[in-house]
Amino acid sequence: METSDIYLGRQDPSDRGLMVTRARRKSAGMRRHIRRTLSVLAGAVLLAGGSIALLLGISWVRSEAAVGVVQAQVAALRNGEIEQAYALFSSEYQAGVSLPMFRRWLRRERRLSNVQHIEFWGRSVWGKTALLWGSFGDELGHSYSVRYLLIREKGSWRIDSLNLAEQIPESAPEKGRLLYI
Repeated sequence: METSDIYLGRQDPSDRGLMVTRARRKSAGMRRHIRRTLSVLAGAVLLAGGSIALLLGISWVRSEAAVGVVQAQVAALRNGEIEQAYALFSSEYQAGVSLPMFRRWLRRERRLSNVQHIEFWGRSVWGKTALLWGSFGDELGHSYSVRYLLIREKGSWRIDSLNLAEQIPESAPEKGRLLYI
């Protein structure tokens, strides 16, 4: 019987160095595998992030002309140039809403003539349709949500619908701020 047969279930003392070397090799291989996996994962995340940024950038650039039309209409309304503002609507909108009807609507929506700035936080362009949503602010600091739907008509963007938020800010200050005597 050899000496190695005596160690039932236990390791031969002469093989300990070999076992340590195998464990180190296995550990180093595992680390390489983890590093490789993490680098592939990081590359995939960077590729996905870059693709999303590219798509957002393209959408942003494609919507700039539509935003320009809305800004031109807001400026015309602020300056009292109702006919110019009305001319920026689509022919379908103009067929349903005449200029006198538009004037009456503007008298009810006084906040449109007081717009100081407009900003869009959402832009979407699909073919010949653009959807812009955001808010505009007046000289009193009130902010109103707004959504524009534009269509491409005869090579240029035209406003097909304009939706304003239903909430109108209080013009009077809150009662809690006043001191009643």
